[in-house]
Amino acid sequence: MTLFQPERHPQVSPQDALAIVHRFVEQCRAWAVDKEIPKRLQRLTEDPNSDEGARLQAWISYREFLDHTLRELEEGTLDHWFTSDASQPK
Repeated sequence: MTLFQPERHPQVSPQDALAIVHRFVEQCRAWAVDKEIPKRLQRLTEDPNSDEGARLQAWISYREFLDHTLRELEEGTLDHWFTSDASQPK
């Protein structure tokens, strides 16, 4: 059984929701930085090819996107996502 249940709509405070999302993004970033990027660098060093180079670049771009996301979460840019009026972009 998966944890995701789309029919559930738990009540979570905006502060808790933000903390949960922030932690998840941090974990995604850690995976990229600690696992995928070093693995791709090693593979590229052992066997330089365009496919592996493209994969490495994709992981680096993903890390940069997550860095940007973390900054926006920390600066409050995305606060409106965590309030009851989330459907109204600001």
